[in-house]
Amino acid sequence: MRRIGFLLPLVFGLALAQYKIGSHLPLTGSLSRIGTEMANGVRLAVEHFNATAPFKVELVLLDDESSPAKAVAAVERLVGRERVLGVTGGYGSNIIGPASEVAERARVPYITSGGLTRDLTQRGFRYFFRFTNVEGYAVVAADLIAQGFRAKRVALAHDDGAGGTDVARAVRAKLQALGLQLVFDSSYPGRSTDLKPLLEQIGRSGAEVLIFIGYENNYATALRGAQVVRPKVNAFVGLYSLITPSLIQDLGPLMEGVYGTEPWTNGSAPVALRAEEARFVRDYRGRFGQTPGYLAALGYVQTQILLNALKKAVESGSPTPEAVRDALATSQGETLVSAYRFDEKGDNVLYRTVVSQVQKGRGVPVWPKERAYGRWVYPQVPWTR
Repeated sequence: MRRIGFLLPLVFGLALAQYKIGSHLPLTGSLSRIGTEMANGVRLAVEHFNATAPFKVELVLLDDESSPAKAVAAVERLVGRERVLGVTGGYGSNIIGPASEVAERARVPYITSGGLTRDLTQRGFRYFFRFTNVEGYAVVAADLIAQGFRAKRVALAHDDGAGGTDVARAVRAKLQALGLQLVFDSSYPGRSTDLKPLLEQIGRSGAEVLIFIGYENNYATALRGAQVVRPKVNAFVGLYSLITPSLIQDLGPLMEGVYGTEPWTNGSAPVALRAEEARFVRDYRGRFGQTPGYLAALGYVQTQILLNALKKAVESGSPTPEAVRDALATSQGETLVSAYRFDEKGDNVLYRTVVSQVQKGRGVPVWPKERAYGRWVYPQVPWTR
């Protein structure tokens, strides 16, 4: 387990007051690409905070190696030997679950945006806070279909894993609330390598829009199969992990016109935060030599929220984990990614993604209107071009 820390500077010859926060992320192992990008966002948030705060924060960043057991050990170290005042990070519900249990027992606040399963906020924890949730994905996609496309008939296909099942449940509820007709509803094996029979059924269902929930490999299988089957729908909408640089590069024209939810993409921040967004993108490129994606943005904003709570606790004269927890519980505001306000379970009731459409080889935010900088093209699916 690697520890990455930052030395604190001297100001006018005197050391500023200093406080520790911790983070665990998969910097190695199967989730290393995701964890590295999120960790960069966490680092940048701390650097930006330290540039203006009246005290300094040391970030203790540990590699959980994409392992639940290593994540547990990392948090045990953070809340024990390191004595951090809060933890930011974690990716994957199966990792976040046991890791956050350690923080809960130690009464140290834990904030994440890396796990969507519903049971994470059904445990009665007081110190657990989640910036993202399944409703934030479902609501914006369903609203676009009803209010933007003005479609009436929808097909829903989702992977049979816990995450896909949870998101599908939220989608059904939102579609029903909007009065849309679900003409096809089925799960599929997450490891399936042939989805053409499923797509043939969808083509016969009379659906105007297909909502497809899965991961990169599932989307690739579905879109390649659709090129063969050519189901008669007017739009293909993915709920997460669809509009990624790797899929756009690998599938090329098969991605043109598809829709997908994204927590953030450059230019999708609320208008009032566009200057802050530009600074984030500029400094991220300068610091890490690459353009940030939504994973970096999530790491950045969840750490901002924790740091703002820490600042409030320090200003109150009580820089303790309990005071940071109380500040988180009552905090609300707007970030580059979404607004936030936590309910009694620690879930962000204001979380909303944007919906982008691939246009000329890149994702363009098209919904909701206040965060869009492009216009959707409908009807359009890549296999009829």
